[in-house]
Amino acid sequence: MGSIAIVGLEQDAGGALDERAAARLAKAAYRVVANGDGEAAEAVRRLGMSVSTYADLGLPPDAPSDSIVQALLDLAVEGDVALAAFGYPFLRTGVISGLLSRAAGSLDMFPVSSPLQVLVLALDIDLTADVDIVDASSLAGVTFHRDTHLIVTGIDNALVARAVGKRLRENYAAEHSVVTAGCLESGGFDLQLATVADLEDAAVTCRDTAVFVAPSRIAPPGGFDELVRLIGVLRAPGGCPWDREQTHESLGKHMVEEAYEAVHAIEQGDLSDLADELGDVLLQVVLHAQIGAEENAFTVDDVIAGIIAKIRRRHPHIFGSATAETSADVLRNWDEIKRGERAGKAARDGDDAEDGERASAPGVLAGITPTLPALMYAQKMSRRAAAAGFEWENIDGVWDKVAEEIEELKATTAGSPEAADEVGDVLFTIVNVARHLGIDSEDALRGTCAKFGRRFEDMESQAAAQGIDVRGLSLDEYERLWRTAKDNEAAERGPDRD
Repeated sequence: MGSIAIVGLEQDAGGALDERAAARLAKAAYRVVANGDGEAAEAVRRLGMSVSTYADLGLPPDAPSDSIVQALLDLAVEGDVALAAFGYPFLRTGVISGLLSRAAGSLDMFPVSSPLQVLVLALDIDLTADVDIVDASSLAGVTFHRDTHLIVTGIDNALVARAVGKRLRENYAAEHSVVTAGCLESGGFDLQLATVADLEDAAVTCRDTAVFVAPSRIAPPGGFDELVRLIGVLRAPGGCPWDREQTHESLGKHMVEEAYEAVHAIEQGDLSDLADELGDVLLQVVLHAQIGAEENAFTVDDVIAGIIAKIRRRHPHIFGSATAETSADVLRNWDEIKRGERAGKAARDGDDAEDGERASAPGVLAGITPTLPALMYAQKMSRRAAAAGFEWENIDGVWDKVAEEIEELKATTAGSPEAADEVGDVLFTIVNVARHLGIDSEDALRGTCAKFGRRFEDMESQAAAQGIDVRGLSLDEYERLWRTAKDNEAAERGPDRD
């Protein structure tokens, strides 16, 4: 198996090629260029040497990187290969890293001024991502960020290489891949793929050898860690002016809006839109976590740790010794656990109170968020009160209460505060009816709103087809169109769903 070298064809002010590059080209059995009429081919021919083109290797000029890598590896079976290019090391993305990962030996590069230049320019490093460049002598005091690129320079001998390997072993797996760049006697640089463990036994003969350590976690732009990093960039000095101005309070309305938009996607059955809206919800979570971190109040890790602990605590039938055979059993356990959590919070608040003050025990309705939609708020209050024993014996009692509240509403004056109060009483009592029937009031009303919207739009379409504006219809005409809209909807559902 022959060697493979990457040779840059840059010329000095006098038009001469670097003598180290020329010597490496002369050594090669095959000198490969992209095409026969380009600058690279002409430069090699001026040296009196022949060239092989991508076409000679059976490749088109725009061949993908994987195809170029495989063709060069196949050619190296017959002898030494030099891939020559102008603009080195700005070869096609993936060629050098592909050769390094798939070649049996090392990869030589000519000419380069330093191993750091080799690593930064040759390994397809995304320079918009984080790159930490650290001298070996300073590595002991470095705080590692394993989701960034790391380049360690100044590895002058085997002792330093061993120390670097030992330090990296504290933060990376022994088998984690690294790339070493060391000098060759012929003037170029030698790239080798190794592992962190290999560094402790490396035979370093070149001063200022460098090591590239790839990220050990998901590389940008993917992954939750990258989302957290991006939000940190937006909030940092010099970041996005809008994001930097936001507070927990200013973002509150956006959290509600994004949650409702996600619910709308669920109701529409649009899973692609749901994935997008859930991303917007997650963005709000990470933004609040970033603000919390900046205020030294909490971090995103605290948020995650808290929900993990809560999930385990509230599912003792999965992670503990409790039993729950049905959903009703789960909800009973859930309510009991939440009551315990509220009591524990009250006790902690009491411990933190000023002398002479004690926090009172939490009430039955404590902890229900008052900013919930009104129906949802009523449901939670009703269910909590019923669980405490404030409940009718059966649904007949609830119906009697509905009738009573309706009569009280009828006795009020339209538009009066008393009427508003009695309307609320009627609605709250209807929520209790729904609870007894096992129906979610919020979902039921949202469903009715959606149904009303569909039918009204159908009425508008019918009227428009007749050249009529619905705003000018009589009650009898409205009733006729409404019945037709209901019939149309029933026909669309089909007999099995009517």
